[in-house]
Amino acid sequence: MDTETEAAVRVDGDRLAGAMKRVTPFMGDGYPANLAGVYVESRDGVLQLTATDGFRMAHLTVALPLPEGNWLLKAQGCKDFSQRRYNGAEIEVTVGEGALQLGDVLVDLETTPYVDYPAAVPEDFDTEAIIDTRAWVRPIRQHKPEVVGVVFSASGCRMFLQDREGETVACESVPVQVFGGPDKKVAYHADRFRKALASCGPTATIQVGDPAKPTLFEAEDYWHILVPYSVFPREVALSQAERDAIRWAQEALEAVRKGEVPGLVLIGGGKLYLELGPGREQVEVRVQEPVLERQSGA
Repeated sequence: MDTETEAAVRVDGDRLAGAMKRVTPFMGDGYPANLAGVYVESRDGVLQLTATDGFRMAHLTVALPLPEGNWLLKAQGCKDFSQRRYNGAEIEVTVGEGALQLGDVLVDLETTPYVDYPAAVPEDFDTEAIIDTRAWVRPIRQHKPEVVGVVFSASGCRMFLQDREGETVACESVPVQVFGGPDKKVAYHADRFRKALASCGPTATIQVGDPAKPTLFEAEDYWHILVPYSVFPREVALSQAERDAIRWAQEALEAVRKGEVPGLVLIGGGKLYLELGPGREQVEVRVQEPVLERQSGA
């Protein structure tokens, strides 16, 4: 890494802390060591900050005149500094031996080389969607899924939200301001997807190439890449009323099976008929070669 020993400048403390705060959530958790921090590049009055945990990567560009050089700042100091408030005051940034002094916070440097982060960004994107991030985050917050499957389509984008047990608990249509390119289906870890969207601000441009390769999220002076989830949720598109009706039918059938409620059940030809009548005294079941056709991969 290149440093200028004891070089010092004064910068807007809140602006630098705010920039650090946008990328620190995406640092690694300690292993490997070179991912547990923020990579800082300073050239010609422009500061670039990069953080990744191996599944996602955040990159921010901001006009701040730090001393020129490249440094890998360790996680703890970055977190500490990102929480500071300076009420518009300037702070002194000093480059020393093995550390950067950011105002009153000393941030140690990691000597392990950083990853070649530009090489991690795919270049063969052919599907683009410009979105309102809040509208896309809303169903994720509401249903709290484990996995989100997104159908990117010119006819309308949809989310399939899967819980920890592997059940698709909701299907939601999500608005798109601009769409271009072929339709794609990509699945994401729900919390990582939500944070990627939120980190972009009010709007984001989402670019997709190979659905198995990272997706690119872009906003002004900021980009974020996210590795997709391996399995797309089952595309079950049911309203809440339909889900409630199926749940009632399951409970009713179970009651009939146990003899708790008398009823007539007709099964055959791919159809099921259930009748619960007050005048019925016993359970009657008529079965004609029931056939349950499952989708491939079930």
